[in-house]
Amino acid sequence: MTDDSTEEAPTAEVPVDAQSSSGPEHGAKQAETGSSALQEMLELTRQQRLQELREAPTGQLKSDETGSDGAKSPTTSTAKSKPKADHRGASQRIAQRVARRTVGRLVTGTSVNTQPVPIVTALKGSPYKAPVQASEPGEDEARMVLDFAADLAAIMMRAGAGTTDIEVSVIAACAAFGLTTAQVDLTSNTLTVHYSTSDGRLMTVMRVNRGESIHFAKLGSVHKLVTELVAGNIEFNDARNRLDAIRSQRRPYQEWTVTGAWGLMVGSLVLLLGGGAVAAGLGILMSIFIQQSGKLIGRTSLPSFFITALQAAIATLVAMVAGNFGIIESPQYLVAAGIVLLLPTQSLYSSVQDALTNFPLTAAGRMVGVVLTLAGIVSGLALGVVTGEAIGLSPIEVLVPKTGVHVLTAIVSLVAATVVAMAGVVGMQSTRRFILPAAFVGLASYITMTALTLLAIDNVLASLLAATVTGFLARPLSLRLGAPSIVLMIPAIYTLLQGLSIFTAVYQIAAESATTSFAVGLSSLFSAILANAALAVGAVLGSYLARPLKNLKADAVERTAKSARSAESSITIDGSQQRD
Repeated sequence: MTDDSTEEAPTAEVPVDAQSSSGPEHGAKQAETGSSALQEMLELTRQQRLQELREAPTGQLKSDETGSDGAKSPTTSTAKSKPKADHRGASQRIAQRVARRTVGRLVTGTSVNTQPVPIVTALKGSPYKAPVQASEPGEDEARMVLDFAADLAAIMMRAGAGTTDIEVSVIAACAAFGLTTAQVDLTSNTLTVHYSTSDGRLMTVMRVNRGESIHFAKLGSVHKLVTELVAGNIEFNDARNRLDAIRSQRRPYQEWTVTGAWGLMVGSLVLLLGGGAVAAGLGILMSIFIQQSGKLIGRTSLPSFFITALQAAIATLVAMVAGNFGIIESPQYLVAAGIVLLLPTQSLYSSVQDALTNFPLTAAGRMVGVVLTLAGIVSGLALGVVTGEAIGLSPIEVLVPKTGVHVLTAIVSLVAATVVAMAGVVGMQSTRRFILPAAFVGLASYITMTALTLLAIDNVLASLLAATVTGFLARPLSLRLGAPSIVLMIPAIYTLLQGLSIFTAVYQIAAESATTSFAVGLSSLFSAILANAALAVGAVLGSYLARPLKNLKADAVERTAKSARSAESSITIDGSQQRD
């Protein structure tokens, strides 16, 4: 009786695997975690019990042999060995009880469930928050959907979209075609989409972005396509054809138009900062020369850091020459406008947005590029100042004269801010219908910045608040026009960028004198960079503050999705009633 019961005890612990298999995935995963510990305990228990069973007959034989010689009887020997066997049996039961409790905690403990969260929950607060979800496709169809989503993300990455916009677009496309358990992984230049079929087959599609070519018109087209997918108004084949057409979509403006727009923006920035008409005209010519020089140098495959440094040095030398020959009175405004042209505005905004929206790897990758570009600008400015002084040019007066508020000056500044934003739309290759909305957002941002400056608000705080207004206005307007918020946000921010403070700080570092020092210049440079970074933070904050605002198209899509789901539920109920 004792031997049989103890022999079956270890075998009775094996059904713990059956307990772990109660959950399809959760139990299986946690059973794998604790299976090694369970197997070791059970194997040790079996080996000990088998050893006892092997030794038991041998001990019995020895007692019988001694009994035949008349020394001891078998009954006495068995009686003496029984407490030892009972002691071993109690040890085995205690070990089994401990193993049972340990495995029970591993399998059915209070650990967090690792079931995949439906990706539809990630669309909360986005323009695609209520997609019409199709039924789960087959394996071949699922592969085609993954390729479609990856191609869509690749187009957005190359066109200059933010990481958050790319993620929600891919998730919305996958959910619209029935891949509700797909997972999206984004890094600085890589996108990976994972999907597991109902029978456990894993599919993975990856795309790598080798470089950016800013094309905001494509972002608007992709946004329209995803909006129609979410609303359930387009089939897969039509969506595939439209995506292929978007990939080969031509730019809305010719190259010479874009070059002229950037030149017009630099000239308007000179007026905005306080320069005259001659300085504005010289700024247009300088901008065209800088851009063409950069394209020419770029053909040599020189890294972008050196190209940016050479462009900044050219801008500084042109301003110094114009100031020394008396062509313009305030050459510092010309340099400041050239710096705004070279600043990585779009990358700065995207890196800050990624850092604030839980994309640390992507933010770090973008931030490295931003820091290198800023370092190239600073190095080029220092090189231009040193070179100009070496060839006998007089230094630039960087002190900005304080002037009162005049009606004519205010009107010119407002017109200049409007032109800056409009030129930014053309330069970023957006369609014509975004020109006037961008002018409105840029003008509102500039007025806010000017008012805060007149109220003696700190420069960094004023930049943050003015950019918050930019983001708050840009999001609902851009969504109403069928495009992501970045399409209006970047052109409007150009009116707030502070190139003059950067030049002033670099000049203090390069041309150290009795009134300035390296420490003072370095502190000023840090404050200037911090103010420009505050613009990106404020734009992201304003975009999030504008999320509760109702969007007509988003509400229409949500109503369509609700009606479709209610129709499906009514059909299901009617079918069940008929079967009953």
